[in-house]
Amino acid sequence: MSTASGRNYLNLFLGIAFLGYGGYRIFTFINGAEYTTFRIIIAIGFIILGAFDLYKFFRNRPPQI
Repeated sequence: MSTASGRNYLNLFLGIAFLGYGGYRIFTFINGAEYTTFRIIIAIGFIILGAFDLYKFFRNRPPQI
């Protein structure tokens, strides 16, 4: 049996989506929207999750034999 040796494009999609949503929330906060501290922490968490998902997608993989 062989496993599929491709990249998981769900990580790419989720990474872009999380970075976009978190970035939008931080952008609106910087431009004057009033958010609670909890919402700011959640937005930063989305940015971190998005960056981690993109890392998982683009990291170097050892060559398979």
